[in-house]
Amino acid sequence: MAILEFINGANKTYSGMNKAISYILQHAKTKPHLTGGKDCSPKTAFNEFVITKQNFRKEKGRQFVHFTQSFSPEDKTTPEIINEAGKKLLEHEIFKNFQVVHATHIDRKHLHNHFIINTVSQVNGKKWQLSAKELEMLKQYSDEICKEFNLIIVDGEKGNYKKRGEYRAGSKGQSWKYELFLAVRECKWSSRSKEEFIDNMERLGYKVDWTEERKYITFTTPEGKKCRNRKLYPPEQFTKEALIEAFEINSQAADEKELKNRMDLILTMIQMLSGEDKNHKQGKYPLSMLEGQARKERAIEEAKGRGLDWSRGSGNEM
Repeated sequence: MAILEFINGANKTYSGMNKAISYILQHAKTKPHLTGGKDCSPKTAFNEFVITKQNFRKEKGRQFVHFTQSFSPEDKTTPEIINEAGKKLLEHEIFKNFQVVHATHIDRKHLHNHFIINTVSQVNGKKWQLSAKELEMLKQYSDEICKEFNLIIVDGEKGNYKKRGEYRAGSKGQSWKYELFLAVRECKWSSRSKEEFIDNMERLGYKVDWTEERKYITFTTPEGKKCRNRKLYPPEQFTKEALIEAFEINSQAADEKELKNRMDLILTMIQMLSGEDKNHKQGKYPLSMLEGQARKERAIEEAKGRGLDWSRGSGNEM
């Protein structure tokens, strides 16, 4: 089934919003007939988003939400069908009364749709929010669309169907592989190049063997355990191609200083956890600890009826 991934970039400024919209509409990545807008025009989406915010006097906070719907390179389909699948996704109730600009990218081995959502409704001025329950509903709806269009996603080259629950079950406990997954995910969206990604991984204590001669990337954990990128789930989000695309998005749509501050903050929090965990009972997996704390905070927010704030990151890729 298609993989939905929410991108945690610089989404609190008009500049970041303009860059994100410009990125997904690039002629080098898509074609005019593969772009579109829900309640807006792709060519004027940025201005329309701004006008909506100004009309309701809601120009602060998160300006937009950027997410992708990715399909397997094994799918024997066309960009036009993938584009239709993206349009179908926007018919879900979650997007009602919200402007969305979208585009199907064809510059990679796997076809994928990009979506930029205006966080302010053009009808009533409400802010866009998504609870964990609504996210699951959206994923299920996306899966139904894939079935309708005969689209699938398989686990790597083995041809086995991969269930999200299989990987998510591992996230409930602490494991070196899940800790690696979190590290790669954080560095993926905090880096603007392959070199910067490797440097950020090294700052977290990981070694990265990424060469042109080898198809897969090999990560070595601080404890010396090795793992290839195809073993991380969902594998489509951690291929060389997917990582390079993320770097391009960060380079064009994110602020360099903000990305650096994000990594510095992560390292500071890890150091604080290590200092507090004198017995080293949990400090072995600091990112897993931070992830667990974030889940608790989101659960509290949902209980208050506030939904999830995607700009805070974590837990939104599966």
